Amino acid sequence: MKKAKAARVPVLENAFEVNLPKLLRIAKATGSSRLLLDDGDVRTVVMLTVTHLAVFLGGRPWVVDIVPVQCLKARVRPLLKCPRAHEGNFQSLYYRGGELACRRCQGLRYASTLAPSMVGRERLARHKLIKKMGGEPGEGVPMRNAGAWRKKHARQIIKLGVLMQAHYEQLRAFLGQSSQVGA
Repeated sequence: MKKAKAARVPVLENAFEVNLPKLLRIAKATGSSRLLLDDGDVRTVVMLTVTHLAVFLGGRPWVVDIVPVQCLKARVRPLLKCPRAHEGNFQSLYYRGGELACRRCQGLRYASTLAPSMVGRERLARHKLIKKMGGEPGEGVPMRNAGAWRKKHARQIIKLGVLMQAHYEQLRAFLGQSSQVGA
């Protein structure tokens, strides 16, 4: 039997985030350009100027340019320039693996609802469908809402049945394996 794969891509929650709008709000509220960032086990000092952000991460200082970008109605929005080769402008940079770079350069993704296994994905699809139908996961099949189309509700019930069948097949296989191991 195949083992469930680990998370396919690194997620943002596993990286230290340097978010410029948050830093600017804190600097404005405190009246200081020197800020202390604390994220669990990582603690660092940030220095802000109008054109640069300096942060000490991983035993070395990082200096990142702050670039003014034109927005609608003649407003200007400050963004961080990615230190990597493509030099895009971003509101957040992430420190991971000894490097400070943008989300794209780091290969980071948001933690999604995708589960690493087929069974987990089917379970999430089933829960999503039940919520869409107006019910709560763990309860029975929800009744058709007053404004819902009968045919659409019937299709949703069929889809729910298919997802439930796949779930029970996997459960039977798991119980069969666990009873053979215990015997």
